[in-house]
Amino acid sequence: MTEVEFKNVTKKYGRTKALSGLTLNLSGNKIIGILGRNGAGKSTALQIAAGLLKPSGGTVAVFGENPFNSLRISANAILIHEGMAFPPSLRLGAILDEMKRAYPRFDIKLALSLLEHFGIPDHAFHVQLSKGMKNTFNMITGLAARTPLLMFDEPLNGMDAGVRSDILRVLLKEFIAQPRMILLSGHQLEGVEDLFEEVAIIHEGRLLHHGNADEFKERFVRISGPGTEVRRVVSRVRALELRDTLPGMAEALIELPDGQTLPESAGGLSVSAVPLNDAYIALTRRKGGIDRVYADATDGR
Repeated sequence: MTEVEFKNVTKKYGRTKALSGLTLNLSGNKIIGILGRNGAGKSTALQIAAGLLKPSGGTVAVFGENPFNSLRISANAILIHEGMAFPPSLRLGAILDEMKRAYPRFDIKLALSLLEHFGIPDHAFHVQLSKGMKNTFNMITGLAARTPLLMFDEPLNGMDAGVRSDILRVLLKEFIAQPRMILLSGHQLEGVEDLFEEVAIIHEGRLLHHGNADEFKERFVRISGPGTEVRRVVSRVRALELRDTLPGMAEALIELPDGQTLPESAGGLSVSAVPLNDAYIALTRRKGGIDRVYADATDGR
Protein backbone atom coordinates (compact mmCIF):
# COMPACT_ATOMS: atom_id res chain seq x y z
CA MET A 1 0.00 0.00 0.00
CA THR A 2 1.18 3.52 -0.80
CA GLU A 3 1.06 5.45 2.47
CA VAL A 4 1.73 8.91 1.02
CA GLU A 5 0.80 9.91 -2.51
CA PHE A 6 1.13 13.31 -4.21
CA LYS A 7 -0.22 13.72 -7.75
CA ASN A 8 0.71 16.93 -9.56
CA VAL A 9 0.28 18.91 -6.33
CA THR A 10 0.59 22.69 -6.34
CA LYS A 11 0.50 25.16 -3.49
CA LYS A 12 0.39 28.91 -3.97
CA TYR A 13 0.79 31.74 -1.50
CA GLY A 14 -0.38 34.73 -3.49
CA ARG A 15 1.93 34.88 -6.51
CA THR A 16 4.50 32.60 -4.90
CA LYS A 17 4.46 28.89 -5.75
CA ALA A 18 5.72 26.66 -2.95
CA LEU A 19 4.90 23.49 -4.91
CA SER A 20 4.78 23.36 -8.70
CA GLY A 21 3.39 19.98 -9.68
CA LEU A 22 4.87 17.65 -7.08
CA THR A 23 4.32 13.96 -7.84
CA LEU A 24 5.67 11.50 -5.26
CA ASN A 25 4.67 8.07 -3.98
CA LEU A 26 6.05 6.73 -0.68
CA SER A 27 5.34 3.29 0.76
CA GLY A 28 6.61 0.83 3.33
CA ASN A 29 8.09 0.99 6.81
CA LYS A 30 11.21 3.01 6.05
CA ILE A 31 13.15 6.05 7.17
CA ILE A 32 13.02 8.37 4.17
CA GLY A 33 14.96 11.59 3.79
CA ILE A 34 13.01 14.52 2.31
CA LEU A 35 15.82 16.73 1.08
CA GLY A 36 16.07 20.12 -0.52
CA ARG A 37 17.38 23.64 -0.15
CA ASN A 38 15.61 26.28 1.93
CA GLY A 39 12.42 27.25 0.09
CA ALA A 40 12.38 24.08 -2.02
CA GLY A 41 8.91 23.08 -0.77
CA LYS A 42 9.79 20.39 1.78
CA SER A 43 7.92 21.94 4.71
CA THR A 44 4.87 22.70 2.58
CA ALA A 45 4.73 19.11 1.33
CA LEU A 46 4.91 17.71 4.87
CA GLN A 47 2.25 20.12 6.15
CA ILE A 48 -0.04 19.02 3.33
CA ALA A 49 0.62 15.35 4.11
CA ALA A 50 -0.20 16.02 7.77
CA GLY A 51 -3.51 17.64 6.81
CA LEU A 52 -2.48 21.07 8.08
CA LEU A 53 -2.58 22.72 4.65
CA LYS A 54 -4.92 22.33 1.70
CA PRO A 55 -3.20 22.10 -1.68
CA SER A 56 -4.07 24.63 -4.36
CA GLY A 57 -4.23 21.91 -6.99
CA GLY A 58 -3.62 18.21 -7.57
CA THR A 59 -4.51 15.39 -5.21
CA VAL A 60 -2.99 14.05 -2.00
CA ALA A 61 -3.75 10.77 -0.26
CA VAL A 62 -2.39 9.48 3.05
CA PHE A 63 -3.38 5.88 3.82
CA GLY A 64 -5.80 6.21 0.89
CA GLU A 65 -7.58 9.27 2.28
CA ASN A 66 -7.47 13.02 1.76
CA PRO A 67 -5.57 14.18 4.87
CA PHE A 68 -7.02 17.70 5.06
CA ASN A 69 -9.27 18.00 8.14
CA SER A 70 -9.31 14.20 8.53
CA LEU A 71 -9.65 12.94 12.10
CA ARG A 72 -8.42 9.50 11.03
CA ILE A 73 -5.22 10.91 9.57
CA SER A 74 -4.74 13.21 12.57
CA ALA A 75 -4.74 10.18 14.86
CA ASN A 76 -2.38 8.16 12.66
CA ALA A 77 0.11 10.77 11.47
CA ILE A 78 2.07 13.46 13.29
CA LEU A 79 4.31 16.25 12.02
CA ILE A 80 7.02 17.51 14.36
CA HIS A 81 8.49 20.90 13.47
CA GLU A 82 10.26 23.80 15.08
CA GLY A 83 7.23 26.08 15.08
CA MET A 84 4.99 23.74 17.08
CA ALA A 85 2.84 25.62 19.57
CA PHE A 86 1.40 24.17 22.77
CA PRO A 87 -1.09 25.77 25.17
CA PRO A 88 1.05 28.18 27.23
CA SER A 89 -0.82 27.33 30.43
CA LEU A 90 0.16 23.65 30.29
CA ARG A 91 3.36 22.29 31.78
CA LEU A 92 5.25 19.67 29.82
CA GLY A 93 3.85 16.79 31.86
CA ALA A 94 0.31 17.99 31.14
CA ILE A 95 1.11 18.28 27.44
CA LEU A 96 2.18 14.64 27.46
CA ASP A 97 -1.10 13.69 29.20
CA GLU A 98 -3.08 15.47 26.48
CA MET A 99 -1.07 13.78 23.74
CA LYS A 100 -1.80 10.40 25.28
CA ARG A 101 -5.50 11.22 24.91
CA ALA A 102 -5.03 12.25 21.27
CA TYR A 103 -2.81 9.39 20.10
CA PRO A 104 -3.93 5.83 20.95
CA ARG A 105 -0.39 4.37 20.94
CA PHE A 106 1.29 7.19 22.87
CA ASP A 107 3.94 5.79 25.24
CA ILE A 108 4.02 8.23 28.15
CA LYS A 109 6.52 6.10 30.08
CA LEU A 110 8.99 6.42 27.21
CA ALA A 111 8.36 10.16 26.93
CA LEU A 112 8.96 10.80 30.65
CA SER A 113 12.10 8.64 30.66
CA LEU A 114 13.52 10.59 27.73
CA LEU A 115 12.70 13.91 29.38
CA GLU A 116 14.64 12.83 32.44
CA HIS A 117 17.58 11.62 30.35
CA PHE A 118 17.84 14.92 28.48
CA GLY A 119 17.44 16.98 31.67
CA ILE A 120 14.11 18.56 30.74
CA PRO A 121 11.87 18.98 33.82
CA ASP A 122 8.28 17.91 33.24
CA HIS A 123 7.04 20.82 35.38
CA ALA A 124 8.53 23.41 32.97
CA PHE A 125 6.51 25.35 30.42
CA HIS A 126 7.30 24.90 26.73
CA VAL A 127 7.88 28.63 26.21
CA GLN A 128 10.56 28.59 28.93
CA LEU A 129 12.75 26.09 27.08
CA SER A 130 15.75 26.98 24.95
CA LYS A 131 15.53 26.37 21.21
CA GLY A 132 17.45 23.11 21.49
CA MET A 133 15.36 21.86 24.41
CA LYS A 134 12.11 22.77 22.62
CA ASN A 135 13.14 20.73 19.60
CA THR A 136 14.25 17.86 21.83
CA PHE A 137 10.88 17.87 23.61
CA ASN A 138 9.07 18.07 20.27
CA MET A 139 10.99 15.05 18.94
CA ILE A 140 10.24 13.11 22.11
CA THR A 141 6.52 13.68 21.66
CA GLY A 142 6.69 12.50 18.06
CA LEU A 143 8.63 9.35 18.88
CA ALA A 144 6.36 8.51 21.82
CA ALA A 145 3.20 9.03 19.73
CA ARG A 146 4.11 5.90 17.72
CA THR A 147 1.86 6.86 14.82
CA PRO A 148 2.07 4.77 11.62
CA LEU A 149 3.33 7.91 9.85
CA LEU A 150 5.86 10.07 11.67
CA MET A 151 7.19 13.24 10.02
CA PHE A 152 10.01 15.49 11.20
CA ASP A 153 10.72 18.86 9.61
CA GLU A 154 14.22 20.18 10.44
CA PRO A 155 13.95 18.60 13.92
CA LEU A 156 17.57 18.89 15.07
CA ASN A 157 18.05 22.66 14.96
CA GLY A 158 19.63 24.09 18.09
CA MET A 159 20.65 20.74 19.61
CA ASP A 160 24.20 20.28 20.83
CA ALA A 161 26.22 17.38 19.43
CA GLY A 162 25.60 15.06 22.39
CA VAL A 163 21.83 15.52 22.42
CA ARG A 164 21.68 15.22 18.63
CA SER A 165 23.58 11.91 18.74
CA ASP A 166 21.41 10.48 21.53
CA ILE A 167 18.07 11.50 20.00
CA LEU A 168 19.04 9.94 16.67
CA ARG A 169 19.95 6.71 18.48
CA VAL A 170 16.50 6.76 20.09
CA LEU A 171 14.91 7.33 16.68
CA LEU A 172 16.69 4.28 15.25
CA LYS A 173 15.84 2.13 18.29
CA GLU A 174 12.18 3.17 18.02
CA PHE A 175 12.10 2.37 14.32
CA ILE A 176 13.53 -1.11 14.97
CA ALA A 177 11.12 -1.75 17.87
CA GLN A 178 8.07 -0.22 16.17
CA PRO A 179 8.57 -0.21 12.37
CA ARG A 180 6.69 2.60 10.65
CA MET A 181 7.18 5.18 7.94
CA ILE A 182 9.38 8.03 9.15
CA LEU A 183 9.89 11.07 6.93
CA LEU A 184 12.76 13.30 7.98
CA SER A 185 13.30 16.55 6.14
CA GLY A 186 16.38 18.70 6.31
CA HIS A 187 19.19 20.34 4.45
CA GLN A 188 22.00 19.67 6.95
CA LEU A 189 22.44 15.89 7.17
CA GLU A 190 25.44 15.35 9.43
CA GLY A 191 24.82 12.21 11.47
CA VAL A 192 21.45 11.59 9.79
CA GLU A 193 22.10 10.40 6.26
CA ASP A 194 23.11 6.86 7.29
CA LEU A 195 19.57 6.32 8.61
CA PHE A 196 17.93 6.84 5.23
CA GLU A 197 16.76 3.88 3.18
CA GLU A 198 15.35 6.20 0.54
CA VAL A 199 15.72 9.86 -0.35
CA ALA A 200 13.33 12.20 -2.12
CA ILE A 201 14.87 15.46 -3.31
CA ILE A 202 12.52 18.39 -3.85
CA HIS A 203 13.83 21.30 -5.88
CA GLU A 204 11.89 24.44 -6.76
CA GLY A 205 8.60 22.80 -5.82
CA ARG A 206 9.07 19.67 -7.93
CA LEU A 207 10.49 16.20 -7.39
CA LEU A 208 14.07 16.08 -8.63
CA HIS A 209 14.92 12.53 -7.51
CA HIS A 210 13.42 9.64 -5.53
CA GLY A 211 15.13 6.34 -4.91
CA ASN A 212 17.41 4.20 -2.77
CA ALA A 213 19.76 6.35 -0.69
CA ASP A 214 22.88 4.20 -1.16
CA GLU A 215 22.37 3.91 -4.91
CA PHE A 216 22.00 7.69 -5.12
CA LYS A 217 25.26 8.28 -3.25
CA GLU A 218 27.13 5.79 -5.45
CA ARG A 219 26.37 7.91 -8.51
CA PHE A 220 28.76 10.61 -7.27
CA VAL A 221 32.52 10.65 -6.69
CA ARG A 222 35.05 13.36 -6.00
CA ILE A 223 38.31 13.33 -7.94
CA SER A 224 41.39 15.44 -7.33
CA GLY A 225 44.89 15.73 -8.70
CA PRO A 226 46.74 17.52 -11.49
CA GLY A 227 44.43 20.05 -13.13
CA THR A 228 45.00 18.76 -16.66
CA GLU A 229 44.10 15.20 -15.65
CA VAL A 230 41.00 16.27 -13.70
CA ARG A 231 39.77 18.31 -16.69
CA ARG A 232 40.42 15.41 -19.07
CA VAL A 233 38.09 13.21 -17.00
CA VAL A 234 35.53 15.97 -16.56
CA SER A 235 35.28 16.37 -20.35
CA ARG A 236 33.80 12.85 -20.56
CA VAL A 237 31.35 12.88 -17.65
CA ARG A 238 28.96 15.30 -15.97
CA ALA A 239 30.72 17.59 -13.51
CA LEU A 240 28.64 19.23 -10.79
CA GLU A 241 31.65 21.02 -9.31
CA LEU A 242 35.06 21.88 -10.72
CA ARG A 243 37.55 24.14 -9.01
CA ASP A 244 41.24 24.81 -8.80
CA THR A 245 42.86 24.05 -5.47
CA LEU A 246 46.64 24.46 -5.23
CA PRO A 247 48.56 25.84 -8.23
CA GLY A 248 48.32 23.25 -11.00
CA MET A 249 45.87 21.12 -9.03
CA ALA A 250 42.09 20.78 -9.24
CA GLU A 251 39.19 18.77 -7.89
CA ALA A 252 35.76 17.92 -9.24
CA LEU A 253 32.54 16.32 -8.04
CA ILE A 254 31.20 14.22 -10.88
CA GLU A 255 28.02 12.25 -11.53
CA LEU A 256 28.29 8.91 -13.27
CA PRO A 257 25.39 7.43 -15.28
CA ASP A 258 24.01 4.12 -14.04
CA GLY A 259 26.55 1.36 -14.48
CA GLN A 260 29.34 3.66 -15.64
CA THR A 261 32.71 3.70 -13.95
CA LEU A 262 35.48 6.26 -14.15
CA PRO A 263 37.34 6.32 -17.47
CA GLU A 264 40.72 4.65 -17.58
CA SER A 265 42.23 8.11 -17.92
CA ALA A 266 41.33 8.68 -14.25
CA GLY A 267 44.32 6.56 -13.25
CA GLY A 268 46.58 8.37 -10.83
CA LEU A 269 43.88 10.69 -9.54
CA SER A 270 42.61 10.60 -5.98
CA VAL A 271 39.04 9.27 -5.93
CA SER A 272 36.78 9.47 -2.87
CA ALA A 273 33.15 8.82 -2.00
CA VAL A 274 30.79 11.78 -1.67
CA PRO A 275 28.55 12.25 1.39
CA LEU A 276 24.84 12.42 0.64
CA ASN A 277 24.76 16.02 1.86
CA ASP A 278 27.43 17.11 -0.65
CA ALA A 279 25.80 15.18 -3.48
CA TYR A 280 22.36 16.70 -3.20
CA ILE A 281 23.72 20.21 -2.62
CA ALA A 282 25.83 19.95 -5.77
CA LEU A 283 22.87 18.55 -7.71
CA THR A 284 20.66 21.50 -6.73
CA ARG A 285 23.28 24.26 -7.00
CA ARG A 286 22.62 27.07 -9.46
CA LYS A 287 24.64 26.80 -12.66
CA GLY A 288 28.11 28.17 -12.18
CA GLY A 289 27.89 28.20 -8.38
CA ILE A 290 29.18 30.90 -6.08
CA ASP A 291 32.53 31.11 -7.88
CA ARG A 292 30.76 32.29 -11.05
CA VAL A 293 28.63 34.77 -9.09
CA TYR A 294 31.70 36.25 -7.44
CA ALA A 295 33.67 36.38 -10.68
CA ASP A 296 30.85 38.17 -12.50
CA ALA A 297 30.33 40.65 -9.64
CA THR A 298 34.04 41.56 -9.41
CA ASP A 299 34.83 41.53 -13.14
CA GLY A 300 36.74 44.61 -14.14
CA ARG A 301 37.85 45.66 -10.69
